[in-house]
This record gives sequence, structure tokens and C-alpha cells, in this order.
Amino acid sequence: MNTQSTLKTGTASASPTEPAVAAPLNTKTLFPLGSRERTIVHDNTEYRLRITAQGKLILTK
Repeated sequence: MNTQSTLKTGTASASPTEPAVAAPLNTKTLFPLGSRERTIVHDNTEYRLRITAQGKLILTK
């Protein structure tokens, strides 16, 4: 797979041996209206994704 074209376009061509790749998500979409924390559920476990005061992302269980 051509990683460079995937990074530029946000999509990759799917082949029978490679799963389709979803387009990147923008944090402005994930954290609307100035929110700084979201809850993500994976395999029935909740995780917190938050933006720190320094603007970094932290994922905690």
C-alpha cells in the first residue's frame, strides 16, 4: 500500500487482501463546541480521549 498517497488524500484503495482505510478524523469534529473530552467504548470498555492544556491528546482507560 502506498502510505504517502494515503496521508495526502485520507483514503486508500482497498484490495481483496487489504481492508479499506477510513478517512482521518479532525479533532474539531470529535470535540465540537469547545469540548475537551470524549468517551470511547471499545470491546465493552470505556476510554477517555481528552485534549490537555498543552493541546495534546491523551487516551486513558
